[in-house]
Amino acid sequence: MPKPSAQPGHPAPTFSLNSVEGTPRALPDLHANGPLLLVFLRHLG
Repeated sequence: MPKPSAQPGHPAPTFSLNSVEGTPRALPDLHANGPLLLVFLRHLG
């Protein structure tokens, strides 16, 4: 089964990640404070 992917103009799928402090952060919680920009990099450096 293919995984859902984000499309321009559509809401991003809900997910959560750990912050640098180790605290779980969920997308809806971050978005509640206002607009949010998501950036995913395959290579850094």
